[in-house]
Amino acid sequence: MRLACLMAGSAYGLLPLTASLHQACLMLGKYPMIDYQLGTFERAGIGHKTFVLGHGAAECARILFESLHHSHFVLLNNPLHHALNLDWSAWLVLSKHDGPVIYYESDLLLPPSVLKEVKNHPAEICIVMDSARPYAAANIMMRTPQQNNKSPAGRAFPPERTPGEFIPVVKLGAAARHFVVEQLAAQSYEGEVQLYNIFSHACSLFPTAWIDTAGRPWARVDNRQQLQRASELAEEILSS
Repeated sequence: MRLACLMAGSAYGLLPLTASLHQACLMLGKYPMIDYQLGTFERAGIGHKTFVLGHGAAECARILFESLHHSHFVLLNNPLHHALNLDWSAWLVLSKHDGPVIYYESDLLLPPSVLKEVKNHPAEICIVMDSARPYAAANIMMRTPQQNNKSPAGRAFPPERTPGEFIPVVKLGAAARHFVVEQLAAQSYEGEVQLYNIFSHACSLFPTAWIDTAGRPWARVDNRQQLQRASELAEEILSS
């Protein structure tokens, strides 16, 4: 099973910490977040990995080459990460290889046991959610470099399709991946992100399963408060 990780965004909610660094390179105690993510991938039995890099690419690449020198991985460069939205990075990484794939966003810390369940589930689409957290009707707001301008990031599924809080880790079988890539190719890559609407549409076309975190800790690091929380939980998450 291949994992496709988006690691290109600027994480404006974590400025000034992310002025030159990607958020995955921020320290969580003794180690950068990316080390915990790579540990999760290894413990979940993920073999091939593809990363799309943009903001802070040099440091991300250095850590990846240092940590994965015995592993199979591919790095893609997204020099347009400041100008185009997340749909473009998603198209780059999901269109790179045929076959099934797990889509993973780099602001996430997820227990290896959850990722392993996703990898091994037979459904064409498999999505992670947290049933203990209610569906959040409002999309998160994604800041632009100007800080005063905000646009909806669209990181939510329609409530009738979501048995809990949606976590952006999605396994796509070969047919579902092909559908998502075709839909992404038709986007303008400007304004509101369409990827999650495309995922939702795919769920109506293909057999879909939801994997519940079921009380297992996880974190999404997109602001200072969540960074502190992730620092406190990182070891527990990796061992869950």
